[in-house]
Amino acid sequence: MRVNRTFSIPVELVYELRKKANQSETVTRAIRKYLEKQHEDYVPTILEASEDELLQELRLRFGSGDAKSELLITIRSMMK
Repeated sequence: MRVNRTFSIPVELVYELRKKANQSETVTRAIRKYLEKQHEDYVPTILEASEDELLQELRLRFGSGDAKSELLITIRSMMK
């Protein structure tokens, strides 16, 4: 069952939303994703991680003196 609701959103989002074929489904997916992240047992996926977070996780998999770890530190500093 679906219910119609009226919410106030920024006009920029309205313009972006107009480009979508199924606006209701787009909004539904966005709200579900937002609410899912509110659960305390939520674990982000690799697609949601930032480049910095990915590099940090990779670096932690190697030893502190490992050449791969040092390379990742260098890459990470170059990105900032």
